[in-house]
Amino acid sequence: MIKQSKFIILLAAGLLLALALSGCQGSNSPEDQQSALERAVAQTLTAAPTATPTPSKTPTPQPTMTPTQVIVQYGPTNFPDNVNPLTGLTVDDPAILNRRPVMIKVSNYPREGRPHAGLSFADIVFDYYTGEGGNRFIALFYGQDASQVGPIRSGRLIDRWLVPMYQGILGLEYAWPPVYSEILSYLGYSRTISGGPNTCPAICSITEPQTVTSVFANTAEMSKYYAARNNSDNTRQNLDGMAFNTIAPSGGEQGTEFTMQFSSKNLANWKYNPDTRKYLRWIEDVEPDGDVILVPLTDRLTEKQLEFSNIIVIFAEIESLSDTDTLHEIHIAGKKGSALIFRDGQMYEATFKSEYETPIQFFVKEGNPFELQPGNTWIHITGLNSAIKDEGNGVWRVVLGVP
Repeated sequence: MIKQSKFIILLAAGLLLALALSGCQGSNSPEDQQSALERAVAQTLTAAPTATPTPSKTPTPQPTMTPTQVIVQYGPTNFPDNVNPLTGLTVDDPAILNRRPVMIKVSNYPREGRPHAGLSFADIVFDYYTGEGGNRFIALFYGQDASQVGPIRSGRLIDRWLVPMYQGILGLEYAWPPVYSEILSYLGYSRTISGGPNTCPAICSITEPQTVTSVFANTAEMSKYYAARNNSDNTRQNLDGMAFNTIAPSGGEQGTEFTMQFSSKNLANWKYNPDTRKYLRWIEDVEPDGDVILVPLTDRLTEKQLEFSNIIVIFAEIESLSDTDTLHEIHIAGKKGSALIFRDGQMYEATFKSEYETPIQFFVKEGNPFELQPGNTWIHITGLNSAIKDEGNGVWRVVLGVP
């Protein structure tokens, strides 16, 4: 409408101008006036702006940006120098890998020793049966250090198998003499560091007098202590064997929750968090009336709930060596067997293979390496007679079974 009004005004002005010109030229004939008027109108029309089509208000479609998932894939061999072969993660300083892994015995009982310290910094935690319904951990530290790990307790026969598999050094609070002798025979004196008055700051009691829940290790100081002991060669070891991929394998079943039940009052529970792609750890507690409840298991160093990328269950022969269910041989070294692996909210049936001086390897049913989610791994070791229970909706449970 605005453009049309301007055009009418311009046309009227042109007509007036034409009439004025005709008067100035002194021509009074109607023919001359008509001619002048026609010329003026023609000029005015020629000068009038040409109408331009109104642009479309429909926006131009923009390309949709689809996030590209970064694929990280390493192993089971040829790890780059700055990648931890036990987690598949890049380390800030590759120099930290120029040592033997530090493996610390951590107590789970008595409950008064909880929450444990330092487990969230471990690359791998091994969790196994110790008898009478109890269990104990070996926490392996390689790509990270922890200023406090524990509480530390005594060794078990399985330690002499697990520590050499990872070329590690062992921190513990002694052991029953026959067991301690076995550990020393496999690891040697230099790689077996037991707490005492001369081991601090590598292994120290945080209270005086010392109690069963007061001894803790510092993993960086453990490495220094080992290197200084008899000029031990604390260099980078070949730890090939594990495989990692951020893309989950096919063939899994829903596995968003898992419970390892060592006894009716000893429960390790994991719940998958899709936001972090990790499993959060819960643990049993017993109320005054005797009811068993699950509570978040935190790390006393961070005050945060433990979370692990991979949860693995290994089925191995557990042989009782005493009538009191306090001494066991867990046949794990040089063995093959079945395993369950939880990652990315999925449960997979897998197999494992162990040698005496190389890390445990995991495989899919077809025999190819099973690729774990890059990150930390918690490994439960249970008996061959243990029961696997599918409780529905992605909830699984393994109940320990021993002869």
